Amino acid sequence: MTTNLDPPRCAADADSDDPTERLLRCMQRLHRLVADRLMGHLQGELQEEDVSLTQMTALYKVRAFMPLSVTALAEHLRVSLPATSQLIQELVRRGLMERSENPDNRREKLLALSSKGQQFLSMKERSLMGTYSEVFGQVDSVVLIRAEQAITALIQEAQTLQALSRPALQENR
Repeated sequence: MTTNLDPPRCAADADSDDPTERLLRCMQRLHRLVADRLMGHLQGELQEEDVSLTQMTALYKVRAFMPLSVTALAEHLRVSLPATSQLIQELVRRGLMERSENPDNRREKLLALSSKGQQFLSMKERSLMGTYSEVFGQVDSVVLIRAEQAITALIQEAQTLQALSRPALQENR
């Protein structure tokens, strides 16, 4: 009897030999497994905090790329500059974001998260991780360890590739 050494595939992907396609389909199935709970929690929390999805996205973008110009944020969000300015004004008013003058270009404003904004995102992430814990909390530890190793390798590779393309992103700030 021969043992199959190939890793198990998502059932929906048996027809594809492309590893990217198989991963995307598995990620889609994983997302569907947690999305209902995740979005339900997120929607409830955002409503309680009176934060829109666009505002939440802006906070994540600013954290990822800070300091970030108003123009660059508008491009990241794919919304108009006036709409972005209004969104920023509200987040600054609520103490979640800070706006400062760019020392290299006094006409340009730079955005960063305030400590309150950092805390806000940390709380949201803890809540989201709680949802994942609900879904995966009973999964066998051996499976969890293998998944962690695979995901860690995937993240490291993606970050390396992203860092190589980062100079082009920096120019758009």
